[in-house]
Amino acid sequence: MLSGAVARVEGPAEPGAWSCVRSAEGEVLAYGHLSPHSRIRVRLLAFGKEPPASDLIEARIASAVAGRADSALLADTDSVRLVNSEGDALPGLVADRYGDLVVVKLTSAGMAARRDEVASALRRATGAASGFERTDAAAARREGFAVNQGALWGRVPEAPIAICERRRRYLVDFADGQKTGFYLDQRDARDLVESLASGRRVLDLFAYTGGFGVAAGRGGAASVTAVDSSARALELARQNLADNAPDCAVRFESADAFEFVRQRADCFELLVIDPPPLARRRRDVTRAARAHKDVLLFGLRRAAPGAFVLAFCCSHHIGPELFRKIAFGAALDADRSVRVLRTLGPPADHPVSIDHPEGHYLTGLLLQA
Repeated sequence: MLSGAVARVEGPAEPGAWSCVRSAEGEVLAYGHLSPHSRIRVRLLAFGKEPPASDLIEARIASAVAGRADSALLADTDSVRLVNSEGDALPGLVADRYGDLVVVKLTSAGMAARRDEVASALRRATGAASGFERTDAAAARREGFAVNQGALWGRVPEAPIAICERRRRYLVDFADGQKTGFYLDQRDARDLVESLASGRRVLDLFAYTGGFGVAAGRGGAASVTAVDSSARALELARQNLADNAPDCAVRFESADAFEFVRQRADCFELLVIDPPPLARRRRDVTRAARAHKDVLLFGLRRAAPGAFVLAFCCSHHIGPELFRKIAFGAALDADRSVRVLRTLGPPADHPVSIDHPEGHYLTGLLLQA
């Protein structure tokens, strides 16, 4: 519930406290966690007149974890998203499992105030040996809670740790890497890259630690060029490629991906364009749309005839319709005839609640140029 919809707050306004939401006429509508310093004033967890059960959070965590364990869509991997915030009716909570380690991000005052309760529930539901909290400084400032990073339970392993995903092996920097260390939301897309890579020259822009590069190498790519501005990420990518595809010809480029694709004249038969969030706020959309179009335009100019191009956007402010228009503009300016073969999105462990469409953030297109 946004702050503009709140006429007043009655009683103590403690960050994270359970709050009863009433209509202007006094009717009880819902219950949620209060965030007095945030633009999102109340994170709603329970609708209706009845107060939430005391074990609501524990029960929902247990349900979310059990659902992943029973899902046929999440087979053959030891690493999944266990809790996906609003997608699992637990706003402000993200939990990812990497083998025997659970990495947790708390992004609301309500969940931060229940850190011990969340940790205990995850430990019981997963049986994982250790739990680790990743700091989210931006959320802490926005919500008004103290920054925290460290062990939640057990003996936390040294980073990076090894995980296995569909027979691909990765080292994950869970303490300092992006998100909680790895892009679990691109698992299905990595499967697709592996299925398309055989004999192809592959360009992996914004390669991070080599998620797509490893998939391409295991799929029999003729060569992989991995581009990222982070030398630290590329060092992990180097280890991941060497472990998974030692015979693949790999080139690592520590460079700005936007500049690399603009300046180089190389030709590729499979391109993956997966930039970081470019539109974190609505006012960023125009600038971000130009950046997406620019990198896709020059990517298409580097694409061999018949090449596959996987293009992604990870901001809910740029939805599927706008992203397709961006791709159309890039193809037009590149003077390439481009077909859309498939739309792409996150896997089953990243559900989106129908009541919270803003939770849809990852949009992808499989194109053929």
